[in-house]
Amino acid sequence: MKKLKMLTVMALACVVALTGCSSAKNAESGNNASPKESAAATNSEPVTPEKLTWFADASFWNPPAPWSTDPNTVEGVITQKTGLTFEFNIPAQDAGTKLNLMLATSQELPDLMTITDSQLHKKLVDSGKIWDLDEFMQKYNPSSPLLTSFPADVKKAIIRKYGAFAAIPSHINSEDLQKTYPPVSELVADAAKYSVNNNAIFNEKIMKEAGISIDDLKTEDGVLAAFEKVKNLKVDGAPVIPMQINGKVYQQATIPTLQEYFGAMSVDKDGNFRDIIFAPETKHVLKFMFKAAQGGYFDPGQMTMDDAAMAAAVKTGRVFCFIGNIANSGFRDEKLGPIWVNPGPIQSNQGTKPIAARASEPGSGWMQTSISKTAKHPERIAKWIDYMMSEEGKTLHFFGFEGKDYTVQNGLLVRTEQGIKNQNDRTKTGVDMFWQFFNGAWNDHVTPAPSAPLDVMATKAHTAAVKASTIYDSTPLGMPEGFFPPDSKEAKQEAEIRLYKEAQISKIILSKDEAAFNKNYEEMTNKIKDLGQLELDAKKNEQFHKQEQELGITVKGINS
Repeated sequence: MKKLKMLTVMALACVVALTGCSSAKNAESGNNASPKESAAATNSEPVTPEKLTWFADASFWNPPAPWSTDPNTVEGVITQKTGLTFEFNIPAQDAGTKLNLMLATSQELPDLMTITDSQLHKKLVDSGKIWDLDEFMQKYNPSSPLLTSFPADVKKAIIRKYGAFAAIPSHINSEDLQKTYPPVSELVADAAKYSVNNNAIFNEKIMKEAGISIDDLKTEDGVLAAFEKVKNLKVDGAPVIPMQINGKVYQQATIPTLQEYFGAMSVDKDGNFRDIIFAPETKHVLKFMFKAAQGGYFDPGQMTMDDAAMAAAVKTGRVFCFIGNIANSGFRDEKLGPIWVNPGPIQSNQGTKPIAARASEPGSGWMQTSISKTAKHPERIAKWIDYMMSEEGKTLHFFGFEGKDYTVQNGLLVRTEQGIKNQNDRTKTGVDMFWQFFNGAWNDHVTPAPSAPLDVMATKAHTAAVKASTIYDSTPLGMPEGFFPPDSKEAKQEAEIRLYKEAQISKIILSKDEAAFNKNYEEMTNKIKDLGQLELDAKKNEQFHKQEQELGITVKGINS
């Protein structure tokens, strides 16, 4: 689910610009030659391409293979510019296990590695078998813009999380980047500042039929009343689904959405860390889910749905309310049109304030692309990194060729009809396929603001709740990667507690009555205490306070 989530975020943003501060408004100078002319201008003397192995643990990432050296292709231009071709090693499953085996048996690592598993990347960093990028560039390309123009705030976040600047991070955005690449409109700026995937959205067509207003959906009691009102309606002869939860990952999407709406935090009023499961507001979230189950507003079978089945249900137009990761919900459906609205956070009937966690420290990226210390042709790798992050490189591999895949209008990059087709066929064309270099700030600066009704609807759906919530700085609450080492007693306790909670939460929500609900909830909190949750919380609390002091940020519970 996280993977799909990031894929959708990727559709809203684009790449990092790490080569100085030239405005993307000057993108006209990028690829305005024909594909062949652009490729031919690469080097004064042709070089023989060298092949590298590129490993990735993301089985859903399918770059063009075999690699093409045709200068009329995205890959061909990359080869002409850098002298490299790539052979991909992307296991369909157990990629992490395979890379761990390489580490454990001292096998030679692939030349390049793109890792989405943060713990696995931390293990690579700690192994000493991948390059620190500063050291790498100082040795092989001391004039690289990476040494002087990489956003300082992102670099600081990476080093704090992993202990070293040892990979190119994807999907980053930050204040430093936005100073260089300001967003093109207020709507785009809102998306950068307030956008989250976890939200509750409602079907306006069903609202109108049932006589339900947006104001009716701003409170917990109002939403439950609306569920009751629509449950006997039909769409195309089939019954309305009052509430659609986020399938089998609802505990990672639906429940966290409601926790923020109802004001649950993993820090109490005294400013001490505690697992969010102990927040009274979390119990109230589970109570809301229990009431929804009791009312027949969602079918328990939703708890085992995969994303495809969940999105298929939404696309029928029968779903009245979806709560969870809207990026995976299928709500941006051309056939349905812009029918979804986000009324803002659902106010708990206990009167607690909706909250939104926003870290002042930028994210450290999703995909981490590192270089093995045994990698062949390091000088060419250094040149490849610089090219992929340059204005010309980003414009090429995210947008293709000017005149064919995009045009430049008022200094902005606008995809042509062919460009959209090539983007959608990215596994063959390579257009918008190299997500390793993806960054929202650059994209928000070089592409027009959303104007199509579906795009405007989607942007508002992603931002409305956070804009109307009390925002707090959650930076000190983020534990360092590997805070509990994978083989430690604490990591095993966390895993055992997580599995128990997942089973027990479903049992709580599906309790037969209120007495059973209270009994099952008490049973859960007592059991996780027995399994060591309080001891884990105490260690995290110590680290949390340490990070508060280091960062100069104090966090206290807003509600409970």
